[in-house]
Formats: sequence, C-alpha cells, structure tokens
Amino acid sequence: MIEIEEMREKFDNSPCAIFHGMSLVELSPGYAKVKLELKKEFLNWENMIHGGIIATLLDQAFGCACNTLEYIHVAIQMNIHFLAAAPVGETIYAESRVIHAGKRVGASEMTVIDSNGKTIARATGTTVSMGPRT
Repeated sequence: MIEIEEMREKFDNSPCAIFHGMSLVELSPGYAKVKLELKKEFLNWENMIHGGIIATLLDQAFGCACNTLEYIHVAIQMNIHFLAAAPVGETIYAESRVIHAGKRVGASEMTVIDSNGKTIARATGTTVSMGPRT
C-alpha cells in the first residue's frame, strides 16, 4: 500500500494543484477530498465559473483517490453533470470514492459541493492500471 502522507505531499505540490490553488482536505485509501477557492480568473464570458475549473477539481480528487491504492491508475474517461453554479469567493470541495480498483480497470464516483453542502456537480470516471507500484 502506498504511504498516504507521501502521496499527500506529492498531490498538493503538483504544478496543476499549485497553479489553481487546490489542496487536499482528506486522503485515505480509495478516497480523496480536495478544496478550491473560486477566483475571478476562473470566470467565463458569462461571468460564471468556467466548467473546466470544476472538471479540473474533479479530476484532481479522482486522481488522488485512485492513486492511493496498490496499482497506478490513469484516467481514460470522466462524465460530468453540472448541476448548479457557485460564485467567486466560494470554496468548493470535490470528493472522490473508488468503487472498483482492479488489476486492469478502476471506477470512481465524484461530487463537488459548496461550503453549504449544495451539490455543484456529480461525475463518474474510469481508469486503467499502469501496473503495480514499485
């Protein structure tokens, strides 16, 4: 099993996490919760948070959760349902739970909520294994 604290540091110090301001709130085998404060730089032309920012947060939680397990997993598919908007200044949280982690294929469920517990987005994702950790 991977060392959780080692992975926490690796995930939080990745260039993408640093650039967007994402950080882990919780991390355990097969589970991750990541937070992000929404900035004005994340707005689209309609002054709404760009869907790609939500997708990035979901992907970060997804990758963190599935890579706490025995095999290295990479995403091959993610399906997102955008359900509500969140304003600039709001802190949002993405949670990912691995529901299957096989030697070849994995599957996860993800949710984004705001600080009041309102669901912003729901997603599912599929991964493939790149082999066991060495």
